[in-house]
Amino acid sequence: MTRSVKVAVCGHLPTACDYLLETGLVNMEFFTDATQLQSEADYNLILVYAPQGEGLLNTRYSWKASETDGEKSVPVRLLNEPCCKSALIELKSIVRRISAEMEAEAV
Repeated sequence: MTRSVKVAVCGHLPTACDYLLETGLVNMEFFTDATQLQSEADYNLILVYAPQGEGLLNTRYSWKASETDGEKSVPVRLLNEPCCKSALIELKSIVRRISAEMEAEAV
């Protein structure tokens, strides 16, 4: 179902990681917190342990790669641990959408 969706996991999120591994997502990089992320890395999704922000949707991380490139943007999902079922379902939906977009671009 999922193609090489690259996910940055910031903080301790074993419930979300296990759930994504079950759906076929295998390309994850782990960081202790979001300050370790490098903007030049090509992530398709960033997961951040942020219990107070779990209800926020449509959050994005944006940066300008260089003067010649335009602005880049990656969806960010703020999660609690353990994740509630609705957050996991929404996470699965995000991953499916990203995977479908990647496959459409490849065609």
